[in-house]
Amino acid sequence: MPTTNPVTLARNSLPTPSQSTALPTERVSSTIPKGGTDGETWTYPSPQMFYNALARKGKLGDTKEEDMESVVALHNCMNEGTWGKILEWEEVLNDNGTAQQQTQPKLSRFLGRPTDLSPKAFFKHYFLSHPLPFDRHDWTILRPNGEEVRYVIDYYHDDAAANEEDGSGLPHMHGGIGEGGQVKSLMVDVRPAVDGIGGLREVYGRMVTMPLARRGCESILDCVLGGGEGKGDKSKFEPLPLYPNESLKSSLGESEKVWENIQRDAANKKGVGPKDGGAGDACASDKLQEDAAAAAATTTTTTTETNAISKADASKIAESFSQILSKCQESKAALQHCSSEDECSKAFMGMTVCAGQFMCPLQHKSLMTSLEDAANASNEEMAEAKINTAFDVLGECVTNYDKRAIGAKKQYPDVFEKVFKK
Repeated sequence: MPTTNPVTLARNSLPTPSQSTALPTERVSSTIPKGGTDGETWTYPSPQMFYNALARKGKLGDTKEEDMESVVALHNCMNEGTWGKILEWEEVLNDNGTAQQQTQPKLSRFLGRPTDLSPKAFFKHYFLSHPLPFDRHDWTILRPNGEEVRYVIDYYHDDAAANEEDGSGLPHMHGGIGEGGQVKSLMVDVRPAVDGIGGLREVYGRMVTMPLARRGCESILDCVLGGGEGKGDKSKFEPLPLYPNESLKSSLGESEKVWENIQRDAANKKGVGPKDGGAGDACASDKLQEDAAAAAATTTTTTTETNAISKADASKIAESFSQILSKCQESKAALQHCSSEDECSKAFMGMTVCAGQFMCPLQHKSLMTSLEDAANASNEEMAEAKINTAFDVLGECVTNYDKRAIGAKKQYPDVFEKVFKK
């Protein structure tokens, strides 16, 4: 099985250069069995990993750092709800059943397809005026008998239901989605895909087997004789209605705006498009569908981040430079008087670290923590990668801060003059 690059692992646990608030780095194990393993489950990304992924893809929009724990909780709840729906299908379609852990299917791989409308979603929207999904995924499961089955998943958002939710901003992983769940505004349409001639069985399952199972009927004749109801156990599966209710109708316009944004982002090559995950993807194999929650967290129109500098910001920047001039005199002198490339490189690093504690306190703290942890690290390669990456993050943060300071000084020269005259 491929191993993840130590630098990638290190970067995932460190703050971004522009981040100002520390985020949790602890990860949570899902209940979704992982294909190709014996007893392992998929692991969800931490709030810090999630934030890093959104920042890397340019999809932060107006998402705030303090929102990330809620975003991750919604993401995990949504995925667990999706898997629950798949298990309900498998209990009906899979001869081996899913009552016992050892006979459950496993999630082999997944593919995020936010720019692709499934045939069912296309029909519901253009013929029945149903809102568009904010995301689409294809999950491929591995049954106990070795058979692979692809499931198509459309995610919908009900704006009206979101306004009525109480305490759903930080849902429990098993809180449930849709009607009867903790997060009523998130709805999922799950069904087995129809792939070629072999997909005829899935067509029969969707058109006949599941409808009968929901009525407790063993056969069509059983349902006819029983007046539409059988005597067997009924499936818990509840499909989403084809027609939108009044609440969903009010979300139609917003869903179209979100869809337009998704298509525009794809056209601008900002990272929105098919995202495959599975055993063959070293990075994706350590997380489960960042894109699902990224879409869930950005179901409103993306806003453009501005670099406007207020007078209060300029004052803070000026104060930090005043502290640097006072506290980093030795580092500054070493940089001014270095004579060799090696000496100047060390002096530059020293100045970056010293200035960083005032310019970028969060990134500076991460570097100091990485250095402290290295003393007792069992994996020297990983410890070294984390230190080097933490320094790179600090360096980038300092560089960005310096550029912002130049703009602040041009815009508010009087503020800097006042601070430096103290």
